[in-house]
Amino acid sequence: MHVRKVQPQPPRPLPPRWLERLQQMSPEEQERFLRNNRRFLSLPPEQQARIRQRLEQWNRLTPQQRQELRRRAQIWQSLTPEERRQVREQMLPRWRALPPERRRLLLSKLRQLQQVPLAQREQLLKDPAFLAGLSADEQQLLDQLAHLRAGHTP
Repeated sequence: MHVRKVQPQPPRPLPPRWLERLQQMSPEEQERFLRNNRRFLSLPPEQQARIRQRLEQWNRLTPQQRQELRRRAQIWQSLTPEERRQVREQMLPRWRALPPERRRLLLSKLRQLQQVPLAQREQLLKDPAFLAGLSADEQQLLDQLAHLRAGHTP
């Protein structure tokens, strides 16, 4: 007789639709949902705590911050698996390696780019005056981030 060892299954995250539903609920409704949901209750306590903590953070956001996070999530969902891999493996490490003041500068430039139509954005990304003070690597990262935030990659 052969006995097969059963491997423990990693905990499954909450379905994306749950998160969307929870984000639409009041904190009281969220708590009621979580207290009565079998799938949530079957998660390890650490994972339950992380989910509750993320909901608390969400509930503290302003409507504008929530809208921006939803927009970013939509952009992320629109990326191909290869584009996501590129963001995780190339762009994000470069971003994290920047000193805080350089990140702030790039964010300022990104905000400026967001305020203009796409055609003008492309012109600004080639304008030496707009790019003044940025290294070649920062210029490339700005270009990639600008296209990513616009919802398409170069």
